[in-house]
Amino acid sequence: MGAALCVICGGVTVVDVWGGIADPQAGTPWRRETRAPLFSTGKGAIAAACVMAVSRGLFAYDDPLSHSWPAFGCLGKERITFRQILDHSAGLALFGQHMDAATLDDPEATARIIEQMEPVWAPGERWGYHLATFGTVLSQAFRQADPTGRSVESFFAEEIAAPLSLDITFGLAEGDDCAAPALPGMRQMTDLMMRGRFGLQAQMLNPLSLLHRTLREVGLRLEDRSWLRHALPSGNAVGSARAVARLYAALQSGIGLGLDPVMTAGLAGPVCEPPLGCRDEVMGVANRWGLGFVRPSIDFPFSPSRQAFGMPGLGGSFGFADPQRRLAYAYVPNRLGILPFDDRRDARIRQALDGVLAEYEPAKGS
Repeated sequence: MGAALCVICGGVTVVDVWGGIADPQAGTPWRRETRAPLFSTGKGAIAAACVMAVSRGLFAYDDPLSHSWPAFGCLGKERITFRQILDHSAGLALFGQHMDAATLDDPEATARIIEQMEPVWAPGERWGYHLATFGTVLSQAFRQADPTGRSVESFFAEEIAAPLSLDITFGLAEGDDCAAPALPGMRQMTDLMMRGRFGLQAQMLNPLSLLHRTLREVGLRLEDRSWLRHALPSGNAVGSARAVARLYAALQSGIGLGLDPVMTAGLAGPVCEPPLGCRDEVMGVANRWGLGFVRPSIDFPFSPSRQAFGMPGLGGSFGFADPQRRLAYAYVPNRLGILPFDDRRDARIRQALDGVLAEYEPAKGS
């Protein structure tokens, strides 16, 4: 199989490597321009679109979605805000029904389903990863808030990907292609039992858990690229490690996006834990969420800096920024790992990177 890695430090690309096989059936090698499924790493691009939307005045983080989408404001959703959706605290972890491809591709049908969703916990009370619903809810909210009716995917393409020349898209256009994802091997399955946190193991092994229920609602064959052509922005982003790293470099500096220092500083600012603590109701681990990005936590200490923010994806991909070290990082493989956070391969690379950076840290006070 194959993978790619990109590291940008101080605005300079210091690592940009790729190798292996992109498509095992065809034997196609991984090339410089190869893109791969990003799965939930693409949620970072959705969060970036929300940062831009707030900076443009389309909505504020603490605006209820019902202000621009009145039909959403029912069944306990009346006061749910954009911040709560982004922070995975809204309680909307489940669609409440099976979402087939035809439904996902029908914006009107999807909107009606979202309007009838009910929170599975009191909004704002706890955290719980909105694994499948995150992108779909925000996409419909964008359609209501944007004067031109753009989805979050279209907004990202026009306002972020185009200005920065990023090869990140949501879904595959007809005739487009990407690296073929491959199901986990025995080594990756062993990772779950040997390295996975106990709470995550319990969620993965319990067929009645919120994690299993949300996965069953979308029921996609991950080894098949055809599902990438359907509208599930929570998991159908496609791109290169280079593009993901450049996105985080831009979010960190604001350069190329026109973000003022207040907006960029907010991404790295303190996280406010919900009243019932930092245990993630869906993942079963201690998570920290902020404005759509995961932050370092006791169960996912991906950076020594509390300012770091990013988003991992099923299969092992991960992108993040660390403003304190002026670092942007992305790793994208196509052999699917079983751990949604802290994949063995990505963790080893980050540990090596931390060691290198520690050698070059300036002397204290210089």
